[in-house]
Amino acid sequence: MVFPQIIEDFIPSGRPNRSSLKLSGPKWITVHDTANTRAGADALAHARYLKGDEAAKLPVSWHFTVDDKQIVQHLPLNEVGWHAGDGLNGPGNRSSIGIEICENQDGNRQKAEANAAWLVADLLQKFGLDINQVVQHNRWSGKNCPRVLRGRLNGWDQFLTAVKQNLGENIFPDVPANHWAAEGIRFVKDNRLMAGKSDGKFYPDEPLTRAQTAVVLRRFYLFLLKKPYTNKSLKKKDKKKRRIDPNAYHNLSE
Repeated sequence: MVFPQIIEDFIPSGRPNRSSLKLSGPKWITVHDTANTRAGADALAHARYLKGDEAAKLPVSWHFTVDDKQIVQHLPLNEVGWHAGDGLNGPGNRSSIGIEICENQDGNRQKAEANAAWLVADLLQKFGLDINQVVQHNRWSGKNCPRVLRGRLNGWDQFLTAVKQNLGENIFPDVPANHWAAEGIRFVKDNRLMAGKSDGKFYPDEPLTRAQTAVVLRRFYLFLLKKPYTNKSLKKKDKKKRRIDPNAYHNLSE
């Protein structure tokens, strides 16, 4: 799978629709449709809208807009957005991350939904949330939103299925099941030899530092000691004292 590009284009601090309030959790992921079918009404167009006067007057804001090519982030994930329609202290606004899926007529809606499903799965993994914590805007305000998903037979269930597929297939959000090193990465993850970074991603192409290598080697040594066959082999070796050739090892400080 080719992961969609995520662009940070934040609403400027101090704007009326930039709350600067601390988000509780997050406890929920709230899914919306933009209800804007005009040609060109893609994620970047909505980023411009959120930085404009109309959005500031309402005020309205959300965390991500997703189209068929990219994802644009408008707010930090620890900050409240005004998107749920349940008031200043409503749980939708105060404790959920808002995601808008584009409806622009010149876009590929199926691909936009696929990108949104990937983003939702990424956020669930990042924050340790359950699929049941993915909800519709309708939950908070009764509005018919996300209207495209709600208007299609089994549309919402199909979207949640796509989210689950992303959760099940990806070893990490940035390591799909068909990655060339998937087997090895799954092994080190399952056996707690290596973990992702604080954002939940693995970054498979980044190099290891010497310090990180030392930690991994220590974990691997302890992992081997827990294996029964290893313990038996170590006991057999202890019975036989063999002379160690000092020239057989390289200086690890070089």
